[in-house]
Amino acid sequence: MKTINKSVFGFLCLSLISCVKTDDFELPKIDIEEPNISVNSNILAVKNAYEQSGEKIYTYDVNDTSIIEGFVISSDEASNFYKTLIIQDSFENPDSGIEILIDTRAYFTKFNFGRKIFLKMAGLSIVNNEGKYKIGYILLNKVVEIPESLMDDFIIRSTQTENIIPKLITLADYNDELINTYVEIKDIQFKNNEIGKTFAGEEFDEFNGERIMIQCENQISTILSTSTFSDFKSNLLSAKKGTLSAILTKDFYAEKYVLVLNDLSTFDFTENERCDPEFLNCDFNTTNGSKFIFFENFQEIKKTKDLEDLGWTNTNVYLGNEKFNKRSSQGNVSMQISAYNTDENPLEVWLVTPSINLDNSSNEILTFDTKASYDNGTILTAWISTDFNEDVKAATWQQLDVKISVGPGNTYVNDYISSGEISLDCIEGNVFIALKYLGADQGISTTYDVDNFKIIGD
Repeated sequence: MKTINKSVFGFLCLSLISCVKTDDFELPKIDIEEPNISVNSNILAVKNAYEQSGEKIYTYDVNDTSIIEGFVISSDEASNFYKTLIIQDSFENPDSGIEILIDTRAYFTKFNFGRKIFLKMAGLSIVNNEGKYKIGYILLNKVVEIPESLMDDFIIRSTQTENIIPKLITLADYNDELINTYVEIKDIQFKNNEIGKTFAGEEFDEFNGERIMIQCENQISTILSTSTFSDFKSNLLSAKKGTLSAILTKDFYAEKYVLVLNDLSTFDFTENERCDPEFLNCDFNTTNGSKFIFFENFQEIKKTKDLEDLGWTNTNVYLGNEKFNKRSSQGNVSMQISAYNTDENPLEVWLVTPSINLDNSSNEILTFDTKASYDNGTILTAWISTDFNEDVKAATWQQLDVKISVGPGNTYVNDYISSGEISLDCIEGNVFIALKYLGADQGISTTYDVDNFKIIGD
């Protein structure tokens, strides 16, 4: 999708959900014969040709004979897609998908969902932005939409329409190979603080509405992105949980994974029983504590292993090599973790404080700082236990309602955010505070730095 100016920015961003489909509209009956075309390439080969070229934009020679086929998985009928036709290489269990930029509206009347098409690559260009590959027409060193007058020269419609079978995944399975494929996610719900909002009709939704969803299995979050031009932007989010089928892609800036619906017909939220975590809920005292009960900013850590001497536990549940590691930046020391390039899937690591005694204090407040870099999903959570003894899986843990940093998808950041104040006033005895990282190489692999653990009380 290409931004021409700000007034059409939202149209060019991926959109999302729309009004429920009705049967009032039927595709026009077009009498066509199956074209006599020999497919000699595929979507993955097109991507490989781009990578081998080493160029920012790779253009196929006008005499090239490469022809690929694909099945349409996007629809602009509900105005949640705009001039972007997405295809994948099979109607079930696809290996790859790609965007085709086309300068036409209401393409669903010709290239309907499930329609098989053929694409002649001669003269077309391909660009890649962080795993988001697009095919289009080159103009002034930019890849833009294929002009409507030339579409028939490149895109040939088959008589075949297939029932697209979504690929069942979990949020932990996200990876770049799945970009622009049609997926199904079960047991998912909108985050509590999203309920009551619309899909994209809030005052702050300038171009797209981005709503956070949580999968019950692992409490990993994802983003549902909806265009402010979609037919269903004003529909209220469901408070129930269920299943959805959508296209997995990346946002306009290709910084983070997002799900995009064609319409609400594949949005099945009918289960009343939600899976919200039971957070520790201690009442706040109106007075602010003045005594440090626990503090660690890691500045005295010379190497990661020094944590053990201070009573910290840093454990990889699946016995892999990756753990929280010491990182120094601009004179500050933090503990950092990322699943990227670890060859670990899943990667589950716990960082647990030493035992902290709360018997001789009151009005205790916990805070810590985090920052997220190369963010492609929130996968860090905080927990508390009173019976931890070396084995994190044998302990009883209760989740803490904390704020975790959300960062950019393609760079490091310098700024930390606070977890917010968490009251521990209803807990006595020895406690352990833990951060749990649950990600995967070739999946959600956000990099986190954590710092400045402290508990203050009276």
